[in-house]
Amino acid sequence: MTNKRLINLSSGWLLPTIFLVFFSFLFSCGENDAKPDKSTNYDPSKPIMLNTFYPDSGEYLEQVLLTGSNFGTDPEQIRVYFNQKKAAVVGTTGERMYVLAPRLPGDTCVISVAIGDDSVSYEKPFMYHKSVSVSTIAGNGNLVDYQDGDLTNSILQPIYLCVDKEDNLFVITRSRYNNTSSQMHVARIDEEGNQLITIARDLIGNAPAADPVTGVITFPTETTVGSFVSLDPKEMWAPRYREMKWPAEGDTPDQGYKHSMVVNPSDGYIYTRYFHGHIIKIHPRTYEVETIYKSPQGDSYGLTFVPDKPNILYISFWDNSGVNANSICSIDVSDPENSFTKLTGSTSGGHRDGKLSTAQFKNPAQIYSDADGNIYVADSGNHCIRRITPEGMVETVLGMPGTAGWKDGGKDEALFNTPRGLGISSDGSIYVADNMNGRIRKLSIN
Repeated sequence: MTNKRLINLSSGWLLPTIFLVFFSFLFSCGENDAKPDKSTNYDPSKPIMLNTFYPDSGEYLEQVLLTGSNFGTDPEQIRVYFNQKKAAVVGTTGERMYVLAPRLPGDTCVISVAIGDDSVSYEKPFMYHKSVSVSTIAGNGNLVDYQDGDLTNSILQPIYLCVDKEDNLFVITRSRYNNTSSQMHVARIDEEGNQLITIARDLIGNAPAADPVTGVITFPTETTVGSFVSLDPKEMWAPRYREMKWPAEGDTPDQGYKHSMVVNPSDGYIYTRYFHGHIIKIHPRTYEVETIYKSPQGDSYGLTFVPDKPNILYISFWDNSGVNANSICSIDVSDPENSFTKLTGSTSGGHRDGKLSTAQFKNPAQIYSDADGNIYVADSGNHCIRRITPEGMVETVLGMPGTAGWKDGGKDEALFNTPRGLGISSDGSIYVADNMNGRIRKLSIN
């Protein structure tokens, strides 16, 4: 069974619907108020005129009234942007229109209106207010035991996770016994049903990936050089062990040390990287393998592709990776021999926000891009969640760099302890495998 998406007033259909009813009432009430002329169209021979907008600040889905002239009365013909982010146009009378502020357009926004080939911008900026908070949805801090069932009473030590296209959350978790041995499990979280559901026990796995088209989950194991596991929603996510088919000739890794997977939405192939440096792509049906590049050795626990750069693979490197230690690197999988690039600064491990070229991370683990091209990083050694913007700026989203702890709340109070895994749902919520806190955390960003 798939998990139905949560109805969220801040991101679902209910708020725009209520707003549209209010909009219709506002412009139709009163005996002497004429209804908008549905035949009034935008006139390309006349300029779009802008007057004012209200309010002058707000957050995600803020209801903003724009006034001017020659808007036309067809919302589908109007494009409104807050900086480069497109806003939803709820309705228009030709001289007034309501829009909903988009998600994370930037702190200071230029509002522009485009109809046909004409585009104009308001001189006054809109100030965007963003807020972020974290809450715990599973786990109680117990790092020894494992208990599925009701999320409220669940016990797990999450390491990695991913979110599929139906917003099911899959977790690779571990439990310890007397600090001398451990057992790993694969589980699914049904947040709406408040359930932690065990898919497989005693199955060693690393960072999983969800195919954005088929919904199939894959994750690497270290049993053999080519071993990995797939979970198909058509089979109720029953684990299927797979073995890669290597070419008869060519360089093959000596051991099966591979720690993360990702599916490229552009070509549909599964990509993974080995400790010894092999970056490979796997055919999703035949499991045939092609090594596309051999990078310097070291562990990498995060791989992601960005929507508007479909062939650029981003890789996070652990502190045992030599020249790439504690770094974020990228490679163009369509031109691998000429494109492997180290994007960040110092390899010594530290914390620094700002330009990506000088930013510092400490044991960055799982990474994931949202629909807008922001790359979120589980910066495990710094005990915080970081974000790399499409403009190449790094910022700390939540957590106090260098301070381990557990505390839910907002920017000034939230604490993590060695976050290792990270995934993003369709509404932009970020789920974190807060490893040494034994909890799954949920970040809501507006």
